[in-house]
Amino acid sequence: MLKSQHSKFILLLLLLFTYLNSHADRDDDLSFIMTAAFTVHIDQDIIDATGLQTQELHNTQYSPEFETFATRIDLTPLINTRQKFFTALAKQTNAQINYKQSLYTVQRLESLQREKAISTRKLLAQKSQLEIDKAKLKAADQQVANIRLHTQAKWGKVLSLWFLDEPAPYTNMLKTLNRPVYLIYLPASYTPPITSVFVHPFSLREKAQAAQLISAAATYSTHQQATGSAFFYLSDQAEEAYHPRVTTWLPLNEGTQSGVIIPASAIVWHLGQAYVYLQIDDELFARVKITQKTGLGTDSYFIQQTLQEGVILVISGAQMLLSEEFRGQIPAEDDDDDD
Repeated sequence: MLKSQHSKFILLLLLLFTYLNSHADRDDDLSFIMTAAFTVHIDQDIIDATGLQTQELHNTQYSPEFETFATRIDLTPLINTRQKFFTALAKQTNAQINYKQSLYTVQRLESLQREKAISTRKLLAQKSQLEIDKAKLKAADQQVANIRLHTQAKWGKVLSLWFLDEPAPYTNMLKTLNRPVYLIYLPASYTPPITSVFVHPFSLREKAQAAQLISAAATYSTHQQATGSAFFYLSDQAEEAYHPRVTTWLPLNEGTQSGVIIPASAIVWHLGQAYVYLQIDDELFARVKITQKTGLGTDSYFIQQTLQEGVILVISGAQMLLSEEFRGQIPAEDDDDDD
């Protein structure tokens, strides 16, 4: 019985080598499969009954990412600042009107005084009022400038422009009220800052939404501990529910990598190690160890090495193949004494 099992195993290896040699012209990179130490033969009837599914792998480009988090910004203080700013603008306008009126009155009284039509005391009183109005205008100008400078220091020039200037940036202000604004700390290596990131409240990369750079937020106060520089980002889409903290993906400055993407369903685990099954022939499959993989959300992986374009990957039914592989080894282990 043991000799029969050995003969069967040798036959499977021969089939594997024959398959690889016959496809050498199609893709020389398939030769790495010859190093696979585990194969399993499954009858076509079992394959049909279990609904085993496969797919041919194709090369794709992948941009490595760095996962961090972003904090959603409460814009209420900025809205309140906007209200204070326009109140200050109204006082400034009123002070300008009063000052111009006082200046005109002084000029008119000076003309009348030269003609001896009014007393000097009346002219002096009006000049005093002019100085008072001038001081009020200066104070109003200073208040407007102080609010603008304080807002820029905390929120940056862009957000300050959107909320404090009229009328052109008004549409930008409305955008920020309808979409989330996030504060993200970028590592020092991100110079200049990246213009677009992806965010999702539940760490689902495949459903992440893009957010665009607004401006730097160097002095924005926050309780989070982080290194690097802070930047504001505006989401491309409105968020139905309020999430104070979201997962963020930043592209790494490493360029793109070439490899293949496989579904998570193709992975099987044995003794803490990840494997996939490749279809070598109609009824022959090889188990290949996956040593490096990069998760793409929750349902797929990027494989830069080990798997190559053109191989046939089992995407559904890999666990069944693993069970059949180990089940096929049991008779040989039981018959060791028969050799």
